Amino acid sequence: MALEYLQQIREQEELAGKIRQDGLTESKRIVGTANDEAAALIFKARSDADRLYDEAIANANTAAQEDYERTIEQAKWECDMLTDGARKKSGEAVSLIVKRLAG
Repeated sequence: MALEYLQQIREQEELAGKIRQDGLTESKRIVGTANDEAAALIFKARSDADRLYDEAIANANTAAQEDYERTIEQAKWECDMLTDGARKKSGEAVSLIVKRLAG
């Protein structure tokens, strides 16, 4: 009977060892899967960040170009207005100069 108990103890120890080994194997598999999933998430996050950065830069460049063109058009309009005003007054200036020289 003692031999049977020793045999049962040995079987239970072997079973516990197998369960422990299976647990280690499963935990390594789970950690490996988690690492793979984490790497994929990091890659996706970096890709998304790069895409969003590129979109933000493109939008900023477009807005800057539109502002530049608006500013140039405004400055051109102001220059044209000054030129027109100067042309209108140049006739008066010539008349005044002629009067002073003649006068």
